[in-house]
Amino acid sequence: MRRILIFKIGLVQKGMDRKLSPEFFEMYQQMKQRNVFRVIIRYGKYMAARSEEIAAENGYPNFKFRYMGFLANIDPKGTIASDLARCIHVTKQAMSKMVKEIEREGYIEFKPHESDGRASVIHLTPEGEDLLRLGVTISEKLKSEMVEMAGEDNVEHLIDTLQSLLQEVEERRGWPFLIGKVEEQ
Repeated sequence: MRRILIFKIGLVQKGMDRKLSPEFFEMYQQMKQRNVFRVIIRYGKYMAARSEEIAAENGYPNFKFRYMGFLANIDPKGTIASDLARCIHVTKQAMSKMVKEIEREGYIEFKPHESDGRASVIHLTPEGEDLLRLGVTISEKLKSEMVEMAGEDNVEHLIDTLQSLLQEVEERRGWPFLIGKVEEQ
């Protein structure tokens, strides 16, 4: 059974000259070990780093974890950069920077849009397709490592719980609320 900590902190107004007690710092140290945001972010950082490590072991030393959300959302017939930006919830400026970086690595190429002479369509190169396949392998390996550490039931329960939370947030508030306003066309 886990111990639940309950503390009375009280409201502190901005600019108030109030020193924090040693008890508060002790409580804070205990509390941050169970802070869900901190735990999820830390494990997410581990998974991103581990993904890059596995990619490097498989011949992709310059792979960045952030590439996967990008590459995974490119349609087999190609995708316009602004559609990708909307899909992965980044600004057009951030997308432009990412496109240049990923193109430099040789994972994508541009082809003219069939009906809009001003637009270019992003396509995966054969190297990009190989990296996308490796992404599936990496995902399976990371899940396998999680199962090894925590057991299959715990991992499946974690995935189900996080999916349930995400679905609830998406239904109640909408996804872009989570990451700031994304530019609309």
